[in-house]
Amino acid sequence: MYYPRSLTNVILACFVLSAVPLVVALAELALGLDALAKRSQLSVREAEAASVASRELRDIVGKMERAVRQSIVLEDTSLIDNYKRLDGQLEQTLIRAQALPLIDDERAAVKAISKPRAQLANALKNGIPEPSERPKLVETAADLFDTTAQAATLLGRVTEREVVTLRTMAAKTRENWPWFLGVAAVTALLLAVGFSILIARPLRNIDRSIRKLGRGEFADSISIKGPRDLRSLGERLDWLRRRLLELETHQSRFLRHVSHELKTPLTAVREGSELLNDRIVGEMSKQQTDVVRIIRDNTVSLQRLIEDLLSYQQHRSAAPLKIEHVELSPIIDRVVREHRLEMLSRAITTEVQGEWQTLEADREQIRVVLDNLVSNAIKYSPRGGKVQISVARDENFVQIDVCDDGPGIAASEQEKVFESFFRGDASANGKIKGTGLGLAIVREYVSAHEGSVYVVDAGQPGGKFRVRLPRVQSRIAVNDETQIGESFAS
Repeated sequence: MYYPRSLTNVILACFVLSAVPLVVALAELALGLDALAKRSQLSVREAEAASVASRELRDIVGKMERAVRQSIVLEDTSLIDNYKRLDGQLEQTLIRAQALPLIDDERAAVKAISKPRAQLANALKNGIPEPSERPKLVETAADLFDTTAQAATLLGRVTEREVVTLRTMAAKTRENWPWFLGVAAVTALLLAVGFSILIARPLRNIDRSIRKLGRGEFADSISIKGPRDLRSLGERLDWLRRRLLELETHQSRFLRHVSHELKTPLTAVREGSELLNDRIVGEMSKQQTDVVRIIRDNTVSLQRLIEDLLSYQQHRSAAPLKIEHVELSPIIDRVVREHRLEMLSRAITTEVQGEWQTLEADREQIRVVLDNLVSNAIKYSPRGGKVQISVARDENFVQIDVCDDGPGIAASEQEKVFESFFRGDASANGKIKGTGLGLAIVREYVSAHEGSVYVVDAGQPGGKFRVRLPRVQSRIAVNDETQIGESFAS
């Protein structure tokens, strides 16, 4: 698909092409109105000319008839001269009348005036005729008047016909304009939708690529199709992806190497502190025993931290999901049983409720999710508190809630608690120890199952985490060694 050089050109072309149908419709309307206006002017002139010609024919012929009668009665030859002057005016009026847009019968009526006019002119060319010929002369004058009156009446139809023509043109213009406008509007809308898709597609790809980078998915290359500036932005995003992948690889390698390098000397320190604490190398004073106990306790804490780092790194580079039908009941029983001693030492009780559900999932990852959530709930529960685990079905999802009686999670931290190495206020103040990796692993495993995990009732006393997992997986993870090798070097 051809794209202009820049997104600005695409938007400009969108506006221009979308406006073309409307401009065409307006131009068509303007041309129609201009034609109607010109036709109106012409019709007014022709109607005025027809009206003037009709009036002049009646007036001139009426005066000619009176002049003939008066000349016969008075036998005044000067009246014959007046008749000839009026006959000249009649000739000019007939010429103007014949120039009008007449139909056949109207044109024939105008030509019919010529016959009695010629007879009358022939009778008066030698002056006043003899008394015997005068009645015929009066009859010819009357015939000229009647013929002229009939022609004048027909000329009045020109005005009526022009009015009808104007009405027809106006009606046709009104009838065609909605069609032009409708077609133009639909065409403009289709062009606008097409250009919107053309513009939105690369923008959606950019948004999707940025979201994938935000989720830490660096395996797929980024390629944006569109204008040159958007393609250039896609190349920069792909460069950023490669850079983040490189940093992720270095980070994973660093964590792995540091963790392994620290385990060996730390094991020796712990064994030595255990030997001293057990007094195998000899008796110690009370002060020495306290120092050894401090060294041993901190060594145990440090070793647990390193094991958590190794566990987190192992989870980040884990193999694809092994999807199978999983029952939640035995997994929950196992998790509760593994934490029973820790709960007994702090008088914490557990309550499990709800319907037992089955779903398609990776059994081990679901166990790790529940183990981390229960461990987190026990860690933050006060002595004598209660940990509640409830399971329910919500349409095509299985919903698992894990609640505790702890201080709860602040609203400002409900998203941060799932970030790697994040520790809330209680942990940061030293009241509760932890690495900040458990909930990060929970989110990663739940996301791998196309589910979601979030905090419920943030800002309220008592922590409550909700996990929603689809009962049926829409896709099954496939072992892609290349993708795993690029994403998480091991």
